[in-house]
Parts: sequence; C-alpha cells; structure tokens
Amino acid sequence: MNLVVVGTSWITDMFISAALETRLIRFLGTCSRSTDKAEAMNLKYGGEKTYLNIEEVCMDADVDIVYIASPNSLHYPQTKKALLAGKHVITEKPIVSNMREMDDLIETSKTSKGLLFEAITTLHMPGLEIIRQHLSMLGTISIISTEFNTFSNKLPEYRSKKDPNELSLKFSGSTLVDLGIYNVYFVMLLFGIPTNVHYFANKGFSGVDLSGALIMQYPDKIAVAVVAKDNHGDNRTLIQGENGYIKVAGYVNTLKSIEIVVDKERFEFYVPNYPNHMRHECEAMFSCIARNDRQTMFEWLDLSKSVTEILQTARKDAGIVFAADSKND
Repeated sequence: MNLVVVGTSWITDMFISAALETRLIRFLGTCSRSTDKAEAMNLKYGGEKTYLNIEEVCMDADVDIVYIASPNSLHYPQTKKALLAGKHVITEKPIVSNMREMDDLIETSKTSKGLLFEAITTLHMPGLEIIRQHLSMLGTISIISTEFNTFSNKLPEYRSKKDPNELSLKFSGSTLVDLGIYNVYFVMLLFGIPTNVHYFANKGFSGVDLSGALIMQYPDKIAVAVVAKDNHGDNRTLIQGENGYIKVAGYVNTLKSIEIVVDKERFEFYVPNYPNHMRHECEAMFSCIARNDRQTMFEWLDLSKSVTEILQTARKDAGIVFAADSKND
C-alpha cells in the first residue's frame, strides 16, 4: 500500500517513521505548499513524488493511503476530498472542527471505497488495557484527574499579537482540542460518555484558550482534565478509588509508566511500548485497511464522534468559537 502525507510538521515526520517500521506500507511522497519542505521529507524517507495540493494527491492512482496533518481547519475539507476520490484516509487528531463536519465525514465514508480513521494514539496504547483490567481493584472510583501540559514554542509569537496556526481560531486552534483530546479519549474509553461537561479557560487576546480545566461529570464520579500551552506542569494521571489509586506518569497519550497502589501495596507495570509510540496506531489502522474491516472503522468513528461532541460542548461552554463553526459545506 502506497502512503502519501499531507503536511511537513514534526508529527508528520514521526508518523512516516512509525509507518515504515510496520513494514505494511510504502512511502510514496509528500504534499505541501512548500516544494522545498516536501522534497526534504521525501529525501529523508525515500519518497518519490511531490504534490502541491490535495487535488493532485486525489488524482494520482498510485496513492492508496493519505495521512493528513495540515492545520486543524483543513482536516475536514481535505479528508472529504480524499474519501470521495476513494482513498483510505488517516486524519491527525482532531479529525474535524465540529459535529457538522464529523457527521458529514461519517456519511461520506459509508459510500467511499476508502476507510477513514482519526489518528489518536491513546486508543491503541497497550497501557490502556492494563489500566482497564485493574480498575476493579480500586473499588468505587470517585475522582479522575489527568494533566497534559506542554509549553508552546508559538506562544511568544502569539503574545506579540500574531496568529500562529495552532493558536488561531481561524485554523481551529485550541489547547483543549489539540491537547485535551487525549485526556477526553482516555476518560471516555474507561468510563464512557459523561452526563455533563464544563470548560473553564484562560484565554488570550484573540479568545483562544491557552490553558484550562475541563470538568466531566458522571452520576458517581468526576473527571478533571487540565491542559496548558502557556505553562509548565507535572504531566500525570490519577484514578482514585476507595481502596487505592492508579497513577500514570507522563503524557496520557503514551501511557508508558503505570503504578497501582491498593491497601498500601504497590504494583508497577512495564508497558511494552514501541520507542516511536505512534507505531501502535499505525499497525492497528494499516491492518484494518488490509482486512477492509469497515465494522472496526465505524466503531472507531463512533468514538471520534463522541469525543468531538464533548469538545464542541466544552468549547461552547467556554465561549470558544472557530471560524469553521459558521461555515456551510
């Protein structure tokens, strides 16, 4: 299967590396507005073709899989074009800006020859199943707290009143959507869809959230997700129950260090992650494509839809509006 990537950022670099490690695909080329950047990526990983836009990618019969990692607001239109062209599409999180776009992509995927996936590591990390298997040890769980803090190198540019893509409402930039999506997936995969959602955001001059706290309420528990691009923090996750707790050290999108403390006994788990943690999702999605497993695809899209709805509700609660929210198809 031939893979083409759209975008040349660091996450695209990591994805190509992980994809090649699976030995399930062949890297064909790069699509970018910058020919120099596309050619540099091709040179690094052995790509042969350079494309200037998604239309050129869609017209190439040699392309089987398209990985889209452009600015957030471009995910939906580029994904839809590739699906309509019959390509398999892997779109970097967030797959869309809002529910209108999500519903349309799901409908489009029903008639497309290609399969559609949201690239999200949390869903495919081995540590998730380890945590799920040991939740019952905690007894009644009442509190989940999870943090994702990473200081943005675009913050100085933003504070000089410029509008970098990742912090631009025009491009569906948002700390909650970019980082908090991992926390939401983690909580939802373990505990289901919350009954209420509230987001308290620290906003910049443009109204974008630079950091914030997302509250997800359940009938018998509360989950709190702290996300930040404007400060440094101790990234960790705690699941607290009446008998003890589960602690995940580090980012919630890798789940590589898990500690369980129950009745004062401590258990530590080795998590068999690949060095490039994106390889787990690559193997899962490429295998799904090879099997033409549309049932699994739609199950994963249902998860993407639920997460998109939570994020949209949270943004609305905090008054964070993307330019894409007012667009028509």
